[in-house]
Amino acid sequence: MSITSDIRGYADAAVEQGRAVASEFLGQAQTLTAKATVAANDLRVQAEKAVNIDAIKSAVEPYLAQARQYRSGVTDRADDLYAAVRNDKRFAQVFAAAEQVADVLVGTVQERVVKPVLSMAERGAKPAPTTPSTKPAAKTAPRKPATTRPAAKATASASNTTKSTTAKSAPRKPAAKKSTPKA
Repeated sequence: MSITSDIRGYADAAVEQGRAVASEFLGQAQTLTAKATVAANDLRVQAEKAVNIDAIKSAVEPYLAQARQYRSGVTDRADDLYAAVRNDKRFAQVFAAAEQVADVLVGTVQERVVKPVLSMAERGAKPAPTTPSTKPAAKTAPRKPATTRPAAKATASASNTTKSTTAKSAPRKPAAKKSTPKA
């Protein structure tokens, strides 16, 4: 006998043994799967007997309906309040500024996050080339710096108010530090 025929015989025997082991494993797996399915069905039946699902549903449904009704009422009131505040002239500047900031933020996120991720997804795993932003930053209205002085108090005579607003007040002295006696 030649070496190739011996090797071929060993290979055929190994293949047959592998097939036998695989079929035995498959049979055991099918048996275990069937047992697990039967056990799961038994557990489900036992759970349905132990817990009366219909009774629980009938007990909970009125509360769910009440919660849904309350939610719709609250939502309606919130929508009405939002519409009233939105149309109020005092808040118009706040909403305009918020919309402007939101527009700039969305544009920046689109440009710096979404577009590079999409381009990476289209190209495979290659990073997208970064380009500097050519959009100028959104201009906001100049703001006055916050004052630390309290508002002027109203007085009885008009002459006193004009004098107090035109005259400069002396700078405040810092408050004295309180010391606690040592025991």
